[in-house]
Amino acid sequence: MRGNTTTRRRGRGVVTSIVIASTLGLGVAPVLAADGDQADTVVLTEDFSSGELPVGWTSHLGSWQVKDGRLEGTSVNGQRARVTFGTSYENYRIEATANFLQVANDSRWLNLAADFHGAEDYGSVFVVRSNTKLSNGLEYAVNKTAGGSYTSPVTAAANVALNTNETHALSLDVRGTRATLSIDGVAYLSTNDLLRTNGTLGLVVNNATVAFDDVKVTRLAAEATAPGAPTGLRVSQKDGQATLAWSEPADAGTTPGGAAATVTGYEVAIGAADAGADGLTWSPATGTSHTFTGLAPGAYALWVRAVSSEGRKGEPASAKASLGVPKIKGFTKTLSGGAWSAGHVQGIAVDEANGYIYYSFTTLLVKTDLEGNVIGTMGGFTGHLGDLDFNTADGRVYGSLEYKAQKAFYIAIIDVDAIDEIGMRAQNSDIMRTVYLDEVVADFTADMDGNGVFDGDTANTPDHRYGSSGIDGVSFGPKFGETEGEQYLTVAYGIYSNLARTDNDHQVLLQYDISDWARYEKPLVEAAPHHSGPESVSGKYFVRTGNTTYGVQNLEYDGFLRRWFMGVYAGAKPAFPNYTLFAVDAATRPVLGELAGTGGDRGLLIAPAADGRVHEATGVRGWVQKADVGMESLGDGLFYLARNGTQNGQQTADITLYRWTGDNDAPFASVNGESELHRAPVITSRAPAGGEVGEAYAHTFTASAFPKARFEVTAGTLPKGLALDSVSGVLSGTPTKPGRAAFTVTAANEVGPAATQRVVIKIKNGKKGNGNGNGNGNGNGNGNGKGNGSADAR
Repeated sequence: MRGNTTTRRRGRGVVTSIVIASTLGLGVAPVLAADGDQADTVVLTEDFSSGELPVGWTSHLGSWQVKDGRLEGTSVNGQRARVTFGTSYENYRIEATANFLQVANDSRWLNLAADFHGAEDYGSVFVVRSNTKLSNGLEYAVNKTAGGSYTSPVTAAANVALNTNETHALSLDVRGTRATLSIDGVAYLSTNDLLRTNGTLGLVVNNATVAFDDVKVTRLAAEATAPGAPTGLRVSQKDGQATLAWSEPADAGTTPGGAAATVTGYEVAIGAADAGADGLTWSPATGTSHTFTGLAPGAYALWVRAVSSEGRKGEPASAKASLGVPKIKGFTKTLSGGAWSAGHVQGIAVDEANGYIYYSFTTLLVKTDLEGNVIGTMGGFTGHLGDLDFNTADGRVYGSLEYKAQKAFYIAIIDVDAIDEIGMRAQNSDIMRTVYLDEVVADFTADMDGNGVFDGDTANTPDHRYGSSGIDGVSFGPKFGETEGEQYLTVAYGIYSNLARTDNDHQVLLQYDISDWARYEKPLVEAAPHHSGPESVSGKYFVRTGNTTYGVQNLEYDGFLRRWFMGVYAGAKPAFPNYTLFAVDAATRPVLGELAGTGGDRGLLIAPAADGRVHEATGVRGWVQKADVGMESLGDGLFYLARNGTQNGQQTADITLYRWTGDNDAPFASVNGESELHRAPVITSRAPAGGEVGEAYAHTFTASAFPKARFEVTAGTLPKGLALDSVSGVLSGTPTKPGRAAFTVTAANEVGPAATQRVVIKIKNGKKGNGNGNGNGNGNGNGNGKGNGSADAR
């Protein structure tokens, strides 16, 4: 049947078909059209009028014969009868008629093979069952490898049963990984995840005999595509209105056939801050900005999408606005850094002056504004990007960057002003430059057991001096022992948690003067790691915290509190308290001493801050507080702390605003208003009790204050033998002389007026102080205790 219109009786059905006259009817493949043709192109038609299996059609299993102008496939002994032909193009439509002539029982089936390897029987197929309208009457089935088994990720019911001896028209439309199966012109089953394996087309029959006819394959022209999302979203807001501005999409979409389209306009919408784009009401916008008015106080998502010359609505983009929502020092109480297919969040940095927040997700840097709107991202490297800090002196972000397999540790220096779109690359780019840290490499690769073998990235070894596992925490601040002056870049070691070692219980902190680092900076080229960096450090210091897991994850200097904070993962040595937050006061001067557990090594030791929990057995001080994936000082005792999580398999980072309290059990507290950040001292402790000569004495002065008050005696004199600790407020010692002591204790924190308390303490004679006046003067005479000797209690 070629080049004419013919009616043939097919059992109980009558089908009329029109076939284009060409060699295609002989099964000979034409010269194939290229993807992106401006029109659909028929590349194969077959009506089987030759009486033989066409050229280019291959039978793999079962019985396949041309009979009465149709191709009949029969499953023999329950096998999957298979025949293949043609090419599985990127975009195509395959059409055929099918008639179940005989079935072993109901729900037997045929396949239209969409991307198939007939000999090995794997790929993507679409299942059509006989004599049924059940929910699994149609299936998208996939087998990924030869010798594997099929699974059915998508099933559907047809509204028509393919009864025996009825002819029905089947059609499968494929565009990339999207496919839709139709019966008699009605679409019933679709998938967006079609497995593509560079296979062929084919037909499959199971436990049945099926007659196929009028097979047609059309290579589809590229369909029109929608524009991408608008870029560079910016929000300004005031007085019940919010203005959203944007730049055009990077991709304007295409016309049918693949030609470039143009953006002809935009649509905008507004919704709840945490809701998606579904169900929004869209309105046309003029130009590349739109002002939403009459907004009640609250948090909103402002949406925009482009419209192309083809009328296609593009991918929507959104930015957040918070009208009338109280902020604290300009900071929102909670924010999200988004969800990303990268490692978990490692650190955060804030550029308050320019209004940006930076998150490191191990292999990705994310830049947002202070509302949480993503400005851009930078990735394209395989190293471990850790903690971050923003350098106000040069406007760049500095972060720790590890390549352990290459024995290379760097400070990444990132030109964050240049990050203005999603998907920017760091390698071979001036956006990120790196400086090699030889001191870190030397300790990481140290052959401590002298066997001449570097044991690699493992904790279970005596190698790695001080347990060094590389670097993590970074922060700018003054030289240790000072509270102001030149700013140094401080880098904290990672420390392996090897429970069998005793030399890994100190945090190791390196300080660098980076004023001449421009000569060391090199672009990141992973294929050729460079060794350009300073030969020495400005200082190397040790803080004994006890065992941790991977050392200081987050290091942060707070200029308001004049204190260094160290957030860690808890250690596991039972001899230590295994706190997760430690602090060092900036004014504490390093002291040269022996590093406990190292067998005699000496170094500059820094004592921990005198507050927090204290572990009596080791003297270690600290807190139990999550501060290991992001900690940023914002001034005035205000901090952002990060928490990591997952969302739909992607990593997230949520940051929350806290104020420092220093409380033993809750060193950070959520903050609701700026008034909470500055509190002049109010003494809250009761009046101290009296004491007795020779008996230990203790009283604690307390004050409600932020920041925490320091205590001093500003008038009068303390009882002999007692001393006041200015940090803890503890008055303690052993009185040595009786009498009445009057003095004034002042609590001050440089916020408002200091608080004072007038104190009078009476010290009584001790019970051991009444020797006989006839004794020998040392309390050991033979008097009866009633003489007039001196009451010299020692």
